Amino acid sequence: MARYVRFAGLASIVIVEDDDEIDALLDHPELDRTYRPAGPPLNRLLLSTLRHALFRDGQALLSFRPRGDGERAAAQAAAAKRLDALAQQAPWSNDALATMAAYVANGTNRDAALAALTYATAYPFLAADGRETPIPFEAAKFGDLFEQYQRLKFARQSWKGLLSRLLGVDRRAEQEILRMTGGDDYGLHAVGITLANSEIILENLRASFAVRLTRTATGAPFDWRKVRTAPAMLTRQNKTPLRFAGISEEVPANALVLLKTRQALRPDSPAGFEFASKHWSYCPASRYMIAIFERVHVLAQRASTAA
Repeated sequence: MARYVRFAGLASIVIVEDDDEIDALLDHPELDRTYRPAGPPLNRLLLSTLRHALFRDGQALLSFRPRGDGERAAAQAAAAKRLDALAQQAPWSNDALATMAAYVANGTNRDAALAALTYATAYPFLAADGRETPIPFEAAKFGDLFEQYQRLKFARQSWKGLLSRLLGVDRRAEQEILRMTGGDDYGLHAVGITLANSEIILENLRASFAVRLTRTATGAPFDWRKVRTAPAMLTRQNKTPLRFAGISEEVPANALVLLKTRQALRPDSPAGFEFASKHWSYCPASRYMIAIFERVHVLAQRASTAA
């Protein structure tokens, strides 16, 4: 059931932690990604942090614009088509995938594996200059890009990252990420946000292999549901007063609605829940990311057998 957090007029926040409820709310016509600086003081403070992270030059990144934004919808569809094609082509460097697979199978060289993961996650946006040839994996270069992601991730924390934001650490990290991804909004999203989920999936895959090694059974088929994760949280605002299941009172307009998708994700959650696949806000990289980890799984099995 949803919970309503209200502090004497200082906050108006709805928290939802159930996958079925989240699934039902994602397409609710009165909930949207508006990020309006409205509502009680704490809401405005949290929105200020969000806007700092998700806006560039006064406008939300394409991947965070509202439902009715035509440019977002067109870019989202184009990105999905392009990423689906790349998932079929599997153009990634074998060295990068083998590096991830070695970490998954044996726990070796995690730093190199994270650099390789950064390379694979950012790959679709590294060829913004129109090159058709596969892009090589350079561990040092993509290790540096992973460090930019870490700086950005730290700076986005509401309180811990305040000094970093004041010093412009996050803006410099964003500029470096954009430089390496052709200035593409989705490139910034890939490194700044998708990579956070990719890192967890890599660790989940590693953990699954560690368990298999103790049972001497590493030949199990790839099961995405056992390694998947979801974004930590999706943020919406209600455009009008609204009622939520489990909340006795009507929630006034401009409340922050926090959908805790990672916490809500269960082993039996519907396929695609982690990507909001059935909703207008779907992630266009779903098939692409699954293809990467499926290939890493195959290579990790080979590495385990060879060892």
